[in-house]
Amino acid sequence: LGKKDRQTYLFLFQNNMELRPSGGFIGSVGLVTFDGGRMTELKVEDVYALDGQLKGHVDPPFAIRTILGQENFFLRDSNWDPDFSVSGEKAAWFLEKEMGVSVQGVIAVDLTAMSYLLEALGPITVPDYDTQITAENLFIQTQSQVEADFFPGSTKKKDFLGSLSRAVLLELTEHADIPYMNVLSQLSRSL
Repeated sequence: LGKKDRQTYLFLFQNNMELRPSGGFIGSVGLVTFDGGRMTELKVEDVYALDGQLKGHVDPPFAIRTILGQENFFLRDSNWDPDFSVSGEKAAWFLEKEMGVSVQGVIAVDLTAMSYLLEALGPITVPDYDTQITAENLFIQTQSQVEADFFPGSTKKKDFLGSLSRAVLLELTEHADIPYMNVLSQLSRSL
């Protein structure tokens, strides 16, 4: 957690309703930085905005070219290998090429893992949206916040996921009455 040196981690927000070999489609990513044992920065980005910054062409794996019909390889498809250590390295590589940011690790989070965490924490209020997110309404609320009135170039997905992520991290780091055993149990269940 950056006790001695600043550490930045890449979070892949995967939609496991749209399956990929190591989880689900990467729709957004988060960069979380820790310094001095505390989280100092959380930034969420839409993966398409990052992929638009890739300079040059990267040949996709054969399966992406033939199954998805893609002529280019991007961060959004970097989790194509079922071995997460391979997919994580590829995601970190794309991030460095697209943003010039190096990370110390890659963590994937999907909707199921987030709903398990919410089961342990209970409802989370997302102040920017004046709404409560629970394990039961996570998918529907996320989908409605992200897709309602969507237009190309919209930042709705990035904005909502960023607000939700901040609310969850705030709950985990700022409140003294966290049910840590439940949280650990649900994290184990997610793994």
